[in-house]
Amino acid sequence: MRSFAGYRDDRLVVWVNLDESPHREVVNKVIKEFVESRRVDVECGVHWREWGSTLYMKKRPAGITDDLVKRAFLEKDRVSLRQLNRFLKSFRDAEREVDEGLDGIMVYSRKNGPRMMNFVTNRKKIKTFEMRSDGASPSAQDIEDAFCVLLPPVTRAP
Repeated sequence: MRSFAGYRDDRLVVWVNLDESPHREVVNKVIKEFVESRRVDVECGVHWREWGSTLYMKKRPAGITDDLVKRAFLEKDRVSLRQLNRFLKSFRDAEREVDEGLDGIMVYSRKNGPRMMNFVTNRKKIKTFEMRSDGASPSAQDIEDAFCVLLPPVTRAP
């Protein structure tokens, strides 16, 4: 992790895909390839190097279940959103030397049309990016654009 005189540029984010259609893995693949290609560094202005920014796609903080995320993001349940915030703040990962929690969570859903959403740790609102769709899955460019727009800022102290 890099830190420069009160500035930190590593992002620690959870990814949750709530899509239950056969196209579910298409979105996950686009996100994974985008982050691994290093284009995310240029297109999003984020340094995504080994031991820098981390997107937790499979290893989620304990307690962040699809059910909790659905209640918080799709049903707009405020209690679930506060609970989600507590899980984000209390997350620890000794392997990656994460001991100050996570910056936020990004969620993809096709309910009522494809969209990506985020919640930034210690904030109160969910931000949404609606995506165009041809009936199947949004384009890779739309997914990457939404990822850049919704990537939570660093919320942890330098």
